Amino acid sequence: MKSILILKRLLAVLSAGYILMYFSEILFWARPRPSDSLGGWLGTALIYSFTGCILLSITGFFRARSIWALFLSGAVFGWLIEGLVVQTLYDDLPLSLSFTGLAWHALISVLVGWWMLRRALRSGWRPAVGLSAAIGLSYGLWAIHWWLALDGGVSSMPDFVVYSLVPTLLLMAAYWIVDQWLPQPFTLNRWMALAAVILLAAYFTFVTVPTAGLAVGILPILLLIALFTLRRNRQVEAAEVIEALPSPPGQNYLALIAIPALADLVYALATILDLRWNTNWILYIITTPAGFIMFILSLIQTWRKEVNHKSTQNSKK
Repeated sequence: MKSILILKRLLAVLSAGYILMYFSEILFWARPRPSDSLGGWLGTALIYSFTGCILLSITGFFRARSIWALFLSGAVFGWLIEGLVVQTLYDDLPLSLSFTGLAWHALISVLVGWWMLRRALRSGWRPAVGLSAAIGLSYGLWAIHWWLALDGGVSSMPDFVVYSLVPTLLLMAAYWIVDQWLPQPFTLNRWMALAAVILLAAYFTFVTVPTAGLAVGILPILLLIALFTLRRNRQVEAAEVIEALPSPPGQNYLALIAIPALADLVYALATILDLRWNTNWILYIITTPAGFIMFILSLIQTWRKEVNHKSTQNSKK
């Protein structure tokens, strides 16, 4: 029985990583690329499962239940991806501090994909369809900007349909597994957490810093600001045991089909009308400042939060 429980938790962590990869990578690239391969996507999924495990541990350990604490956790996740795993964080400072670590990973992948969409699935069919349709519409509009990008290209309609549909079917399964088997709250034991920190430190030392020397003076400071504020959140947030929320009805997961349906519709109309729009600038203009604003508000709101009396009582025991 214990081995079955471990297997379920492992599948839940892998599924959480896939959810984050779906919103961070599959939606970002938004079309099949010549360089795509099964091995490449599996390697990317493992990276997101590892960083996603860290995200889950941060939200659990620091009791990140508010949108502000969750965004700070997402900021750590986003900066680990963009500032440690890859080094795009240092390419176009200071705007690159937000896009894509805050503006995409924290805002879209964590708040929208991990938090809002899961809440919508629990709220009912209509909220789930509505949010999925909005995501699909944005997905389709974002996808057509690649037609004008230097490293982009126009996908055939059948290729785009397969690209948008198949990963979304896997997304349905991933949400179901997470809702069924992911412990709440999720935390790593001391030794696993120490191993993760050592692995991140080694990668930072031997890969990140030699590639981008600026990382030494930027990434540690950003992470310390976010984690120190999350420590404050843990101090003021109640420590009572959180009951697991009921899983959504199975049919609610079918609402996610609205994502590829709307994306395919937009892509088809753009193909028929031969649109050549730089739709990426709409996203940049909205999300880049939004990432900075959300981060600042998250710091302010967390530090202004009053101490929860239950938290104080628990800390005295």
